[in-house]
Amino acid sequence: MTMTKKKIVTLEEANNLFNKAVIIKGGTVIQLLQKSDYQGCPIYIRMIDSKIFEYILQYKGEIYTGYNVITPEKGKKKLNKDQIAQCGALIFTGAITTIENLIEIEQEKMLAKDSKKTVN
Repeated sequence: MTMTKKKIVTLEEANNLFNKAVIIKGGTVIQLLQKSDYQGCPIYIRMIDSKIFEYILQYKGEIYTGYNVITPEKGKKKLNKDQIAQCGALIFTGAITTIENLIEIEQEKMLAKDSKKTVN
């Protein structure tokens, strides 16, 4: 069994992946910003009430989610387009990290299972 090294994704790489994904227009309170794929896992990035940025991903039939609450700077009512894009890239990084951690956990379980077989 070969073990792959955990990939560390920088914010810049996540931003590049985020910008290459399908951008979806529409929505009011809940807006789907992006639908993309990483390591065969679908990822959805949503903005809720203009301040909650959430990822939803599917890994081996299970759903995982995470979110950040990001409010506009003092004196502003809304985030601008660049700030929304940065928030999207940040939450996308969280989704990628979740997938990488799930893959690593799975590999560790397989290694542990293989080592038990060789000991017995």
